[in-house]
Amino acid sequence: MPSVRLFVRALPRLLMTALVLAGCAKAEPPDTAAADASVDCGTYVLEHEALPVHAGTCLLDAARTGAVARLKVTRSTVEGDPIITAYATRPDGAIEVVEDTRADGFGPQEVTRETCTDARLGDNGLELSGCTS
Repeated sequence: MPSVRLFVRALPRLLMTALVLAGCAKAEPPDTAAADASVDCGTYVLEHEALPVHAGTCLLDAARTGAVARLKVTRSTVEGDPIITAYATRPDGAIEVVEDTRADGFGPQEVTRETCTDARLGDNGLELSGCTS
């Protein structure tokens, strides 16, 4: 039965091709509706430099116009541990700030969330006020 033998020899190649093609499919994030409707102001890994002005302006402009926007900033502690801060504007103009210090070996190792009603661009990046937990 040459056709069966040929099929058995070709089966691993067919399976490998199917796996490769399946891996090429675009994976959608769980909250695709929110992600598709929002403005991406960027993801930055900063050591000692300030947030780029265009990133802060992007977030502030979105807040002023009621657009939904996201910005993610990772800064290192003196010891080199990452502190991740995610900013998200809301349609009412407020900015939600989530700070993750769980990887900071010398810090509180927690995730905090606050909502701020006022923000401006300062010398070192975003300066938020009117914040509540």
